[in-house]
Amino acid sequence: MQIQPEIHNEYGRLLSVVVGVARRMGGTPELEDCYDARSYESVQLKNYPLEEDCMAQMKGLIEVLESLDVMVLRPEVLPALNQVFARDIAFVIEDQFIIPNIIEDRSEERDAMALIEAGIPSAQIIMMPSGCHAEGGDVIVHNDHIFVGVSNEEDFYRYTTARTNYAGMEYLNDEFPAKEFKGFELLKDDTNPRCGSLHLDCAFQPIGRGAVIAPHLFKHQKDVQWLKEFFGEQNVYECDADEAYDLNTNFFSVSPNDIILPASATKLNQWLLGQGYNTHLVEYNEIVKMGGLLRCSTLPLQRAYDE
Repeated sequence: MQIQPEIHNEYGRLLSVVVGVARRMGGTPELEDCYDARSYESVQLKNYPLEEDCMAQMKGLIEVLESLDVMVLRPEVLPALNQVFARDIAFVIEDQFIIPNIIEDRSEERDAMALIEAGIPSAQIIMMPSGCHAEGGDVIVHNDHIFVGVSNEEDFYRYTTARTNYAGMEYLNDEFPAKEFKGFELLKDDTNPRCGSLHLDCAFQPIGRGAVIAPHLFKHQKDVQWLKEFFGEQNVYECDADEAYDLNTNFFSVSPNDIILPASATKLNQWLLGQGYNTHLVEYNEIVKMGGLLRCSTLPLQRAYDE
């Protein structure tokens, strides 16, 4: 099957998407093998999610996507490997499918994308060079802008949860010179999920007519103010600490008016309804215990922009 990637923002009408898989996750990891703060906490608290619960919740997500006429693709299932969060191992900007350098703990996930990548013309695949690091959760495409969650050199080598470096952002800027790149440094913490953000999409995400932000997760409050001015304060929803802990920022837009939300995001849901959006609620309270939510689980390949 041939795939022509096309992504210009996070909310164009979704045509095709890769959704991660929860089958054969490999059980509960050892504490020292956790590479995000929420998984670390879940293992500590002995409430790390069961495979069958994650599979059921991802099935619910797929059912909503298919009901909205979205073509859903899945990676190959590899043994004893957590493949839930498809977003990070690749991403699309314009018509280019970008394969970044991700952390070593997740490198095996790349192999599961081989059949999907085989359907993409080779001229539309970019492999980031050595030393240039990024993960898809840190890259948010917004029309003429690309927003990037980025870590300085000290944080990048100090924290496992720092996944994208300035060299990665600069490489992408060179590849897409017509785009305006804006980097945001986030607070990082490898063991306490309330004290840092794994990716930019855990702290901020645009919607069709505004944005959702968790201000306390940004290292520099001037960046929060910039976002409010960019989107217009009246169009911005601010998540409090509890909402950010539950990753309410990590929803998934299917069109400018349709947003898939975790069922637990009651306050955000009411705000979105009041703003005129259609919301589609799914149970995702087990998936979140592994440090990601709906945007993390999805890798959009094609969106339409005729609305």
